[in-house]
Amino acid sequence: MKSMQLFITSLRNELLSILLLLVLWGVAALFYPAFIIPSPLTVFSEFGSFFTASFLQQLGLTLMRVLIGFFLSYVLGTGLGLLAVSKKLESSMTAMMMALQVLPGTILGVIFVLMFGIGSVTPIVLILFLVLPTIVVNTVSGLSKRNPALEEYLKTLKSSKSIFLRYSYLPALVPVFQSNFNLGFSLALKIVVLGEFIGSQDGLGYLLNHARLIFNMKEVFFYLIILLGITLLVQAAQSLFFSLTCKRFSFAE
Repeated sequence: MKSMQLFITSLRNELLSILLLLVLWGVAALFYPAFIIPSPLTVFSEFGSFFTASFLQQLGLTLMRVLIGFFLSYVLGTGLGLLAVSKKLESSMTAMMMALQVLPGTILGVIFVLMFGIGSVTPIVLILFLVLPTIVVNTVSGLSKRNPALEEYLKTLKSSKSIFLRYSYLPALVPVFQSNFNLGFSLALKIVVLGEFIGSQDGLGYLLNHARLIFNMKEVFFYLIILLGITLLVQAAQSLFFSLTCKRFSFAE
């Protein structure tokens, strides 16, 4: 019951955020001409004309790139964070990842286009380079919140590694897994659009850039709404999943 309440609260907060953005968008549309900021009602009224077979194909391609880049970043980032903690290299790993985080995505995108050409590789590699450091740092930070008193107690009992994993690491890892998912997917979705903007001739980022160049702002805002909707759906799904499963790992209580 408590898990479901947390899910409902999270979903409500996300919907309120969307509503606030729509209100701000509507207010901004009052002060700018329609060819710069069209009203939400105008964009929503033409949704049907934008949902074409070609759009769905491009959207599917973008989502495929997001999933590949996100999965690689999630697995490698979480693994590197765990390795750094287990080898007591937290400071070195965090410093290295912080250095990578300051690299501008646009410049990296241009470099990757020159290296890999136009296509799917550039957006996926861009996701990996820009999302992985965030996940590593978040993993190291989350694992630093383990219960030291509990670990000392387990050491005095000469507990096995599996006991340490179950009672010390897992309670810290579960919220790390969830926050990594939230941070990683949201970043991956933004970055893949940037990558397609710079180095692709297909995908949602390419369509967004094309619509921007011909000043079809209704289509631009349509794509932005789609990205927002995808983020909302994914966050709601992961919130439900973790709210139903996290209670199994309340070992520290």
